Amino acid sequence: MLRMCAIGDNVVDWYPQERIAFPGGSAANSSVFARRMGIEASYIGIFGNDVHAEHISGSLTHEGVDISLAQWCDEPSSRTDVLIDDAGDRTFTAYVPPQSRIVLDDAKRRHLVGASWIHSGHSSATEDLLAELSEFAPVSFDFSSKDVEYAEAILAHVRFATFSRDEASIDEARELLDFAVSCGVTYAVVTRGAKGAIAVTPEGSFAQTAAPAEVIDTIGAGDAFQTCFIANVIDGNGTQDSLRKASEFAARVCGHRGAFGHGQHIELAI
Repeated sequence: MLRMCAIGDNVVDWYPQERIAFPGGSAANSSVFARRMGIEASYIGIFGNDVHAEHISGSLTHEGVDISLAQWCDEPSSRTDVLIDDAGDRTFTAYVPPQSRIVLDDAKRRHLVGASWIHSGHSSATEDLLAELSEFAPVSFDFSSKDVEYAEAILAHVRFATFSRDEASIDEARELLDFAVSCGVTYAVVTRGAKGAIAVTPEGSFAQTAAPAEVIDTIGAGDAFQTCFIANVIDGNGTQDSLRKASEFAARVCGHRGAFGHGQHIELAI
């Protein structure tokens, strides 16, 4: 059985239009999506000391994610404010980051040994941990829209790199992929929203159209795509088949509010 660990961010995704709070964050989302695929999943990150931390941690536990090695800190939960337009596309209008940073202790290190992969990303403040994390298991990293200057410093520690470039041309996406591979990445993917995805892997270069979707909310779709793609590759599937399954999985995530549901009509306390 595959086993992954997501290390990094969790947030309150606050939808002020509807006054609903959803659990979210790239790392937290990825752990849930992996679990929903039948993969053993754990999450290591920072939980605050408020009702929102209880909501997020409770949602992860309900989904079957192991949070036993998370850090509980005396601080507010991290938060993003999310606006959804008529097409279902989301815009982040505010971000309150966590105050504390993840610390690798012996218990966490023992847990990571033998994992199928470790996932993190640009919003997780784990850049300084990647070299050590890559010694335990292959690392996947969500670069989102970060530029090449940011990426260049850490790509050597990353096996699976995912970039988001909705407006990039095919040539621009391929140039970015070639750059990532030249820095040591084995599997590089650029997602382009409704225009699909492009990947460079040891099998060659591939393109994947976006699967048809009834779009209600795109939040979490990128996390779903990369989690499903990586899981399928590690499980022995070919690149094209893995991209197709990832596209279909991401399309299903677009069909509901919040990255993985569990919305609550509660007032912010942060």
